[in-house]
Amino acid sequence: SSASSASSASSASVFACERGQGQGKVRKQARALFGLAAGVVALGTTSLVQLEGTSRPDPPLGTSSSQEYLTNGWLRSAVFYFYALPIYSQYKLTEWWFDGRPYQESKKYYEFLHERHCDTVEHVCLLLKGFYLKGAQVASTRDDLIPKQYLTFCKRCQDEVPTELADKTLLESTICRSLGISDIHEVFDYIDCVPIGAASIGAVHKAKLKDGRVVAVKVQYPDIETRFKNDLTTVKTFCSFALPSHVPFLEEIERQFLTEFNYVAEAENLDKIRKNVLPSWRKHIYIPYVVKELCTKDVMVMEFLQGKNLLKSVVSQYERYAAEQGLTLKQLAEKNTSERTNSGAASLASQAAKSYVAKKALQLRDLSKNGCRLLYNLTLSKVNGKSLQYQWSEYPINLARVLEILMHVHAYEIFRNGVFNADPHPGNIMLLEDGRIGLIDYGQVKEMPLDKRLKFAQLIVYLATNKDKSVVQHATTKMGLRTKNMNHDMIYKILAFFNDRDTDDITGGRNIQQFLDWQNAVDPITTLDDSYVMVGRVAILLRALGNAFNLKLRVSPYWRSEAQKLLDKHS
Repeated sequence: SSASSASSASSASVFACERGQGQGKVRKQARALFGLAAGVVALGTTSLVQLEGTSRPDPPLGTSSSQEYLTNGWLRSAVFYFYALPIYSQYKLTEWWFDGRPYQESKKYYEFLHERHCDTVEHVCLLLKGFYLKGAQVASTRDDLIPKQYLTFCKRCQDEVPTELADKTLLESTICRSLGISDIHEVFDYIDCVPIGAASIGAVHKAKLKDGRVVAVKVQYPDIETRFKNDLTTVKTFCSFALPSHVPFLEEIERQFLTEFNYVAEAENLDKIRKNVLPSWRKHIYIPYVVKELCTKDVMVMEFLQGKNLLKSVVSQYERYAAEQGLTLKQLAEKNTSERTNSGAASLASQAAKSYVAKKALQLRDLSKNGCRLLYNLTLSKVNGKSLQYQWSEYPINLARVLEILMHVHAYEIFRNGVFNADPHPGNIMLLEDGRIGLIDYGQVKEMPLDKRLKFAQLIVYLATNKDKSVVQHATTKMGLRTKNMNHDMIYKILAFFNDRDTDDITGGRNIQQFLDWQNAVDPITTLDDSYVMVGRVAILLRALGNAFNLKLRVSPYWRSEAQKLLDKHS
C-alpha cells in the first residue's frame, strides 16, 4: 500500500510542477484522488492479510498451494483492485491534467506510465490467469488497441499461456475422471504431457488413439469456470464506474464466453460448421473432425492438424526477409507502411496479386537455376565427379490471399448458414503443410436467425455502397439500434466502426479505446441486439489480422456478395 501511495504521490508531484505554483486547488484534488485510491488499496491489503490467515484445504495433487489460494473469489477480486486502482488513477489523472492539450505534450508522461506498469499488468494476468488472460488475448488482436509496452506479452498469450496441467498425474487423472475410465491407456496409446498449446481455460495435448489415429486432446482446467465467472463480475463492476462504454459489450461477451466451458457443445458447433463450410471451401481451408464418443464437458478429442500458427509463421518469415535486407522487423514494417495507401479492399487485392507474382517469379528463377544444375549433373559431373546441389527459395506467405479467404469464409458462415465462429483471432488460424488454412477452436459460435441475417445483410450492402443515410435509417428502424441522443452522424460512425472499417474518416484518427470513449461521451448506445454485437466482433477481429501486418481493411466489400445473394433469395 505504501509503495503504491508513493508511486501515486510521485506522479502527482511531477504534474504539479508542470502547472506551476498557482495550482493549489488542483494539487488538493490530486491528493484527494490518490488518497481514495490508497484507501481502496489498503482495504485490498487488509483483505489479503485476512485471507492469508484463514485455513485452506490441502491443494489437489499436482497443484501448488498458491494456485489453490488464488481460486478464492474474494481474494481474486482483492488482488485485481489492489493493482488496478492505483494504475487506473494515474492514467486518469494524466488524461485529466492534459485534457484539451496536444498529445505530444503528454506523450512522455504516458510512456513513463506504460513502462512503469506493463510488468505489473503481466504479473497480475499470469498470477490470476482465467478471464484476465482471455482479456490479454483479446487485446493482442490489434496492434493499435494497447501501447507497445503491453502488446508483447499479450501476443504471447495467444498460444503460449502457462498450463495449469503441467503435472502428468494431474493431467491424466483429469482426463480419466472426465471420460469415466480408470487408466489413460484404455483409450490412448500415448498422450504428450507437454501441451502443443495452452489458453485461458484449457490446454491442448497431442495424443495417439488405440486405433492409430493421431489426435489433439483439449482438456479444461479444474474449477476454471468458477474463476471465470468471478473475474467477469469483478471486471464488469470496475468498468461500470471506470469504463462504462465497455459494459454492454462485456455483458454479451460474458454470455458468449460462458458457452466455452461446455466442450460437448463446442464439438457439436465444430461439426456443424465443418459440414456447412467444407463442401464449398475444402480446396482452401480445413476444419478438423471431432471424435464424438470421446467428448465430454471437460475433454474434447479431435483430429490433429499438421501445420503452424499463422501469426508465428508470418512473423518468422518476415524476420528472415528483413535480415536479408539488413533491417529489423520494425524497420521493415515501417518501410511497408510508407509504401501502402489507406485504400482498404483495393490495397488487400493489390497485395495478394503482388505476392502471387513474386512467388511465380521465384518459382521460375528456381526452375531456371536448378535446370542448369540438373544439366550439369547429368553431363560434366560424370567427368569430374563433382555434382551441384539443388537450391530452392523460401516462397513468401501470401498473407493478403489468406485474409481474403478468411473474409469470404466468414461471410459464407454468417449469410449462408447463420452459424459462425465469433472468435477468429490469430491463435485459432493455422497454415497447414498442404498449403490450406486450418481453422480451429469453436468455443464461441453464434447462431443468427434468418430475420436478423436479412437485416444485417441489408446493412452490409448499404455500408459497401456508402449510403450513409440508408445505413442509419435501416439500423434505427429495422435493427432496433438506439442511442441516447440519436445523433445520426455518430450512429453512422458506430455502425461503420463495428461492421466495416476504422479508417480516419470514421475514427478521426483515434485508436479503438479513444474512439469508444469519445462515442460514449457524445452519444452512448442504449439498445443493441446481442446478435449484432457478436457479428461486429467478427468484423473487428478480421480487420485486426490485417492491421497486425499494416493491411488496412474494409469488411463490407468482401461480405457484400454473400449478403446480396441472401437478400435476392428472400426478396
